[in-house]
Amino acid sequence: MEIIEAESKQQYQQCLEVRKRVFVEEQNVPISREIDEHEDIATHLLLLDSETPIGTVRYRPLNKELIKVERMAVLPEYRGRSLGQDLMTRVHDHAKLFGFTHSRLGAQVHAVAFYERLGYRVASEEFEDAGIPHVYMERTI
Repeated sequence: MEIIEAESKQQYQQCLEVRKRVFVEEQNVPISREIDEHEDIATHLLLLDSETPIGTVRYRPLNKELIKVERMAVLPEYRGRSLGQDLMTRVHDHAKLFGFTHSRLGAQVHAVAFYERLGYRVASEEFEDAGIPHVYMERTI
């Protein structure tokens, strides 16, 4: 397994394929909500098993200290192997290289415990995004 920064159009398309499988097909998020205006400014990371794309996450700066982590997804057949944790660790390490010190994300409510294990704390009331209950979570990186 390796996690790379998606630098080519092909690698970015592989990130989108994973996101479409997880968010659009599995969770019924409309494609128009999944692909948004932040695609070009976000840093996209791609998790590969040999040459096969199996996970992705992106982050983008909100200000000079704070990033927003978004679109974290691992294909269903690869879940339960701590790969999501690996993706999040890479996001934090990557963002630190550019001087970021804090991270924020909108967690699906069912995933709150996962993010709490990574040091995030709930920072908002519950809200709905694409028909799915979420909360904002934050941590220092």
